[in-house]
Amino acid sequence: MFIQWEQVIRMPQILTEEEEKLIEAFILLPLAKRTLERDQRAIRASLLKFKEPYLFATDQMLLQISSCLAQVKREAGRKKMRFYKQNDLSYTVFVRGWRFEKNYHPQIAAEWVKNRITSFFLPLRLPFEDR
Repeated sequence: MFIQWEQVIRMPQILTEEEEKLIEAFILLPLAKRTLERDQRAIRASLLKFKEPYLFATDQMLLQISSCLAQVKREAGRKKMRFYKQNDLSYTVFVRGWRFEKNYHPQIAAEWVKNRITSFFLPLRLPFEDR
């Protein structure tokens, strides 16, 4: 009895670009949220004269991040992706029956979080400003 070569060696699957982005957001958006919450506590404890605009800005960004995270989790669930956390920057992810190890270097994660927070900050307007 002969076994075909394809049956012996199964080539690993590659994640699609959409799956890569979902995994990245699933892992790194909670870090962005924690960073903003920590910053918000620092603003409240600071001696700033006008804290309200900064608190308003961080509140708006936290709402947007929470909304994005909910969408990411919904989409990951729809695609039957499973995440198992090893630590903040290391996860085992199961996608389409395949196991993937996702690890992020702290500097790469910090850069991603900084860029994400900046992207939320740019379109922000106070309620009394003209648009």
